[in-house]
Amino acid sequence: MLTTAERLRPVGGVELCMLQDTVGLVGRGHRVDVLFHHDGVQRAEYASVGVEPIGPYPFDVDRSSVLRDLRRFAPSIARARSLASDVLWLNRPEQIVWAQLAARWAGLPIVCHLHHAPNFHRTRLVMTGVAHFVAVSEFMKTLWVAAGISPERITVVHNAVSADEYPRGGAAELESARRDLGLGIAPGARVVLSYGRLSVEKGVLTLVEAWRGLALDPERAVLVLAGPAPVEPEVLEALAGLPEGSYRLSDARRDVVPLLHAADLVVMASHLPEAFGRVLIEAMSTGRPAVGTDVGAVSEVLSGEFAGLLVRPADPLDLAARIASVLDWRHDDPGLGERCRDRVAEGFPHEQHIDALEAVLTAHARRRGPGRRARRRAGGRSRGAAQPS
Repeated sequence: MLTTAERLRPVGGVELCMLQDTVGLVGRGHRVDVLFHHDGVQRAEYASVGVEPIGPYPFDVDRSSVLRDLRRFAPSIARARSLASDVLWLNRPEQIVWAQLAARWAGLPIVCHLHHAPNFHRTRLVMTGVAHFVAVSEFMKTLWVAAGISPERITVVHNAVSADEYPRGGAAELESARRDLGLGIAPGARVVLSYGRLSVEKGVLTLVEAWRGLALDPERAVLVLAGPAPVEPEVLEALAGLPEGSYRLSDARRDVVPLLHAADLVVMASHLPEAFGRVLIEAMSTGRPAVGTDVGAVSEVLSGEFAGLLVRPADPLDLAARIASVLDWRHDDPGLGERCRDRVAEGFPHEQHIDALEAVLTAHARRRGPGRRARRRAGGRSRGAAQPS
């Protein structure tokens, strides 16, 4: 299997999902080759499972420099052909021009993983020749069907997380995480956590306004915001208006489990039409509830019993009321944490996610003659004992 990474660092959910899917596929015995553009911290994580990212190579095309950009593709396309993969697993649809050229030169079918909405014109035309699509939610499938892709060409494979990577965190883990993170939280105080990009469109201003309206004493509860710098000026200004000690601002972390274990409740207040809502299942896998805005695919995660944790976007009063109603769940409904874990285990199981993704990729991989396949098994492998993919 051949795929591409624009950057080897977790800018958003795409990079993290792709890394974890790659680890899962390698664990099934597939060889996965990764071409990259910008290097980063994920290189070591790929290397830990025997994947050595190859690059740097550009994959983007600018209308003002099409011919130059196409010429820049030559080395990466030649490398794609030399790797002799069976399928091109494209995780960023905006790289489709590169993918179409590489696929034709290397004789590869394309399976396109739809992590976000269409972001170019004439989608149906540009995507002509793609063998199949994988959408991370029913909502995402709907958007791509509306853009002209036939529904039978799209398989929905919801995102998932491994319970081993996002383990349960009880009272002991809560106290140790707060201490290790140096949050300075009063004993017994509740922590409401929001992590990711701290921007207006991600609903942070709405959350800050809701927190201001709750007017909780810092001895009672604290808001923790964790995200990459720089934080938008509007967000910093809003935080400055909160009472002293009522919030903590933390840097982004590759490993968010300590943050989750330190929290009682997680909030995703996004105004955007989210493709899935991975933060929600990360939180729930560790045994704490998550409140989310009813945007995009969030209702596919917060459904059934958990639909009560949905709030209207950009509505601080609704958000404040929902936070208040669930903040003391450890006392009011102590079984809620385990039901959150059950929801993730039953609705978004990691092994079944890899099963489904693997099934699509192998179903649409090119078929080889027995002679060539035998020769490759005998001496054509480039990644340990992994089978060619």
